[in-house]
Amino acid sequence: MAKLEGYKYITYLIGSMEHTAEKDDGSSKRKIYVTELLDRKVYPINPVQLEKYKINITTEQAKTQMSNWIKNKKCSEFKDFSRLIWKGKYLIDKKYGLIHIPGDIDYVRMSDWITCVFNKGDKPCGTFGESFISFEHDTPVYLITDVTEKEEEKEIPKSFLQSVYGSGGYIFRNIGDYLNFIENKYKVYPEK
Repeated sequence: MAKLEGYKYITYLIGSMEHTAEKDDGSSKRKIYVTELLDRKVYPINPVQLEKYKINITTEQAKTQMSNWIKNKKCSEFKDFSRLIWKGKYLIDKKYGLIHIPGDIDYVRMSDWITCVFNKGDKPCGTFGESFISFEHDTPVYLITDVTEKEEEKEIPKSFLQSVYGSGGYIFRNIGDYLNFIENKYKVYPEK
């Protein structure tokens, strides 16, 4: 796992960005997690904030751009853009030399665990890919959802649940249970 100076662990915040229950770019569902994780010296990789460094536009603009390319059958542009999102890009900096801006695949591989927020009404897509990459690399996916156990069978795809449990992850019904779990497992406590 990658290590960042000043942080004990790294976690990638996955969850819907294109079609969210909150009708935004996925930022509101991640906000409290960013705050709580930083307070515990866990670096939260937030794709809503980091996407612009790969693609040079906001997540909202990206959603519109991708729709236009698909509508206008511009598959080559869509492919190149997709590769930037998932694989990142390389830059040459005069001072530092070769720099890699990580993509979503890199974010999974850099993480000690994955934090996945799945709210009722979300329609994730990339989340499923990221969870299976996590499964492949034995990086636990911790799913936090407001979907009840009774609703789970019809609301959460079985293959997605396979990736959560198969990765060594768990399901939590609220942020408090998730935070309590990581505090105990990883010994990360809020700063006083």
